[in-house]
Amino acid sequence: MKRGLLILVLGLLAAGAAYGCVYFVCTSPKRSLQRSGRPELAWLKDEFSLSDAEFKRICELHAAYLPQCREMCRKTDAQSVQLQLLLDSATNATPELDTALVEAARLRSECQRMMLRHFFQVSQTMPVDQGRRYLAWVKGKAFLPDYGMNDKP
Repeated sequence: MKRGLLILVLGLLAAGAAYGCVYFVCTSPKRSLQRSGRPELAWLKDEFSLSDAEFKRICELHAAYLPQCREMCRKTDAQSVQLQLLLDSATNATPELDTALVEAARLRSECQRMMLRHFFQVSQTMPVDQGRRYLAWVKGKAFLPDYGMNDKP
Protein backbone atom coordinates (compact mmCIF):
# COMPACT_ATOMS: atom_id res chain seq x y z
CA MET A 1 0.00 0.00 0.00
CA LYS A 2 2.81 2.40 0.93
CA ARG A 3 4.63 1.61 -2.30
CA GLY A 4 1.53 2.35 -4.45
CA LEU A 5 0.97 5.65 -2.63
CA LEU A 6 4.64 6.59 -3.12
CA ILE A 7 4.42 5.81 -6.85
CA LEU A 8 1.22 7.90 -7.13
CA VAL A 9 2.76 10.90 -5.32
CA LEU A 10 5.97 10.70 -7.37
CA GLY A 11 3.92 10.41 -10.58
CA LEU A 12 1.87 13.48 -9.66
CA LEU A 13 5.01 15.43 -8.81
CA ALA A 14 6.63 14.42 -12.12
CA ALA A 15 3.47 15.39 -14.05
CA GLY A 16 3.35 18.77 -12.27
CA ALA A 17 7.03 19.41 -12.99
CA ALA A 18 6.60 18.43 -16.65
CA TYR A 19 3.58 20.72 -16.99
CA GLY A 20 5.51 23.61 -15.42
CA CYS A 21 8.47 23.11 -17.74
CA VAL A 22 6.29 22.96 -20.86
CA TYR A 23 4.28 26.01 -19.71
CA PHE A 24 7.38 28.13 -19.09
CA VAL A 25 9.04 27.11 -22.36
CA CYS A 26 5.89 27.77 -24.42
CA THR A 27 5.10 31.14 -22.80
CA SER A 28 8.67 32.44 -22.69
CA PRO A 29 8.44 34.54 -25.90
CA LYS A 30 5.22 36.21 -24.75
CA ARG A 31 6.59 36.93 -21.30
CA SER A 32 9.73 38.51 -22.73
CA LEU A 33 7.60 40.79 -24.94
CA GLN A 34 5.62 41.84 -21.86
CA ARG A 35 8.86 42.84 -20.15
CA SER A 36 9.89 44.98 -23.12
CA GLY A 37 10.00 48.78 -22.96
CA ARG A 38 6.60 49.04 -24.68
CA PRO A 39 4.46 46.10 -23.58
CA GLU A 40 1.32 47.69 -25.10
CA LEU A 41 2.99 47.23 -28.50
CA ALA A 42 4.42 43.79 -27.79
CA TRP A 43 1.67 42.05 -29.74
CA LEU A 44 2.63 44.09 -32.81
CA LYS A 45 6.19 42.77 -32.88
CA ASP A 46 4.99 39.20 -32.61
CA GLU A 47 1.98 39.45 -34.93
CA PHE A 48 3.85 41.19 -37.76
CA SER A 49 7.23 39.45 -37.27
CA LEU A 50 9.10 42.71 -36.80
CA SER A 51 12.85 42.96 -36.35
CA ASP A 52 14.20 44.74 -33.29
CA ALA A 53 15.04 47.82 -35.42
CA GLU A 54 11.53 47.94 -36.94
CA PHE A 55 9.93 47.52 -33.53
CA LYS A 56 12.16 50.26 -32.05
CA ARG A 57 11.13 52.67 -34.83
CA ILE A 58 7.45 51.87 -34.30
CA CYS A 59 7.87 52.49 -30.56
CA GLU A 60 9.39 55.89 -31.38
CA LEU A 61 6.49 56.72 -33.71
CA HIS A 62 4.04 55.62 -31.01
CA ALA A 63 5.73 57.76 -28.36
CA ALA A 64 5.63 60.79 -30.67
CA TYR A 65 1.96 60.22 -31.54
CA LEU A 66 0.67 59.68 -27.98
CA PRO A 67 0.73 63.35 -26.83
CA GLN A 68 -1.14 64.42 -29.98
CA CYS A 69 -3.66 61.63 -29.49
CA ARG A 70 -4.20 62.51 -25.83
CA GLU A 71 -4.78 66.17 -26.70
CA MET A 72 -7.24 65.24 -29.44
CA CYS A 73 -9.09 62.95 -27.03
CA ARG A 74 -9.25 65.76 -24.47
CA LYS A 75 -10.73 68.14 -27.07
CA THR A 76 -13.19 65.53 -28.31
CA ASP A 77 -14.31 64.68 -24.78
CA ALA A 78 -14.80 68.37 -23.93
CA GLN A 79 -16.84 68.89 -27.09
CA SER A 80 -18.93 65.81 -26.31
CA VAL A 81 -19.70 67.20 -22.85
CA GLN A 82 -20.72 70.54 -24.35
CA LEU A 83 -22.87 68.84 -26.96
CA GLN A 84 -24.52 66.65 -24.33
CA LEU A 85 -25.33 69.69 -22.18
CA LEU A 86 -26.96 71.39 -25.16
CA LEU A 87 -28.90 68.24 -26.03
CA ASP A 88 -30.10 67.81 -22.45
CA SER A 89 -31.69 71.25 -22.44
CA ALA A 90 -32.82 71.35 -26.07
CA THR A 91 -36.40 71.05 -27.22
CA ASN A 92 -35.64 72.21 -30.78
CA ALA A 93 -32.69 72.47 -33.12
CA THR A 94 -30.84 75.69 -32.34
CA PRO A 95 -27.90 77.50 -33.94
CA GLU A 96 -25.80 76.64 -30.84
CA LEU A 97 -26.65 72.97 -31.24
CA ASP A 98 -25.80 73.11 -34.95
CA THR A 99 -22.45 74.77 -34.14
CA ALA A 100 -21.67 72.14 -31.50
CA LEU A 101 -22.48 69.33 -33.95
CA VAL A 102 -20.27 70.86 -36.64
CA GLU A 103 -17.39 71.23 -34.16
CA ALA A 104 -17.80 67.63 -32.97
CA ALA A 105 -17.67 66.43 -36.59
CA ARG A 106 -14.61 68.59 -37.28
CA LEU A 107 -12.79 67.15 -34.28
CA ARG A 108 -13.70 63.58 -35.28
CA SER A 109 -12.40 64.24 -38.79
CA GLU A 110 -9.16 65.75 -37.48
CA CYS A 111 -8.69 62.79 -35.16
CA GLN A 112 -9.21 60.32 -37.99
CA ARG A 113 -6.79 62.24 -40.20
CA MET A 114 -4.11 62.12 -37.48
CA MET A 115 -4.72 58.41 -36.86
CA LEU A 116 -4.52 57.61 -40.55
CA ARG A 117 -1.21 59.46 -40.92
CA HIS A 118 0.14 57.56 -37.92
CA PHE A 119 -1.06 54.23 -39.31
CA PHE A 120 0.63 54.95 -42.65
CA GLN A 121 3.88 55.86 -40.87
CA VAL A 122 3.77 52.63 -38.86
CA SER A 123 2.98 50.53 -41.94
CA GLN A 124 5.90 52.07 -43.84
CA THR A 125 8.25 50.95 -41.06
CA MET A 126 7.24 47.32 -41.63
CA PRO A 127 8.13 44.96 -44.46
CA VAL A 128 5.80 45.70 -47.41
CA ASP A 129 3.51 42.67 -47.04
CA GLN A 130 3.25 43.09 -43.27
CA GLY A 131 2.57 46.81 -43.70
CA ARG A 132 -0.33 46.06 -46.05
CA ARG A 133 -1.73 43.52 -43.62
CA TYR A 134 -1.38 46.01 -40.74
CA LEU A 135 -3.18 48.73 -42.72
CA ALA A 136 -6.04 46.38 -43.59
CA TRP A 137 -6.38 45.45 -39.92
CA VAL A 138 -6.34 49.01 -38.53
CA LYS A 139 -8.67 50.34 -41.21
CA GLY A 140 -11.17 47.68 -40.24
CA LYS A 141 -10.88 48.64 -36.56
CA ALA A 142 -10.57 52.42 -36.72
CA PHE A 143 -12.75 53.32 -39.68
CA LEU A 144 -15.94 51.34 -39.29
CA PRO A 145 -18.38 52.30 -42.06
CA ASP A 146 -21.38 52.50 -39.72
CA TYR A 147 -19.54 54.05 -36.74
CA GLY A 148 -20.65 51.05 -34.67
CA MET A 149 -24.27 52.17 -34.85
CA ASN A 150 -25.55 48.77 -35.95
CA ASP A 151 -24.17 46.93 -32.94
CA LYS A 152 -26.79 44.85 -31.19
CA PRO A 153 -27.18 45.57 -27.45
